[in-house]
Amino acid sequence: MQRIKGYHAHVYYDAATMEQARELCEEAARLFPVTMGRMHQKPVGPHPDWSCQLAFGPEVVGVVLPWLALYRKGLVVFMHPETGDE
Repeated sequence: MQRIKGYHAHVYYDAATMEQARELCEEAARLFPVTMGRMHQKPVGPHPDWSCQLAFGPEVVGVVLPWLALYRKGLVVFMHPETGDE
């Protein structure tokens, strides 16, 4: 069985919701041991919309995931584990 090394949460947004997404991502990085990526203004990689990546370890998924669910204010958040075998 693969071991989970960390998680990525991708916050999706568009021009109208970019500032809302920035505030959410910056607040997550302020409150938790989360690394905030760039605010992309185009789809990057497999992501269908503009996005910002939040990276964090498995030890905080139990607090980061519920927090994102409660404070996303309608933004779509896609989360996946990192195993090193992607």
